[in-house]
Amino acid sequence: MLKAKSASVFLLFSFVLLGCQNNNLNLNKEVFSIEVYEWNSEELVSTIGEKEFIDELVKNLDHAKTGSTANMNFESPDFELQFKNGNETLLEIGYYKKVMNLDVEGRYWDYREDTMYNVKLQLPNE
Repeated sequence: MLKAKSASVFLLFSFVLLGCQNNNLNLNKEVFSIEVYEWNSEELVSTIGEKEFIDELVKNLDHAKTGSTANMNFESPDFELQFKNGNETLLEIGYYKKVMNLDVEGRYWDYREDTMYNVKLQLPNE
């Protein structure tokens, strides 16, 4: 009986811990590059191909605390980032040069989901 209770508590605790993990991104492929476009002109500014930076950014975004921007008025981001696997675009998000406080503090905004990521990591070419 005691073993059954211990096992139940362990399973419940495991489910709670799993539920607390953030998995914000639904990327089904690896990101090999990030294209940086001017927000207003859609002009390609640069391409980031540094694997270490890309991996760190994807990990930070995937596990970040997020905040909703659905009912907020705020300025447009400086850049649009397109996360790429070859010619396929996996994710498009906005990027602010300065840290914004939109429910959470960060630079990265998913305009399709009205979600701000609590990630302050600066782009390497900024």
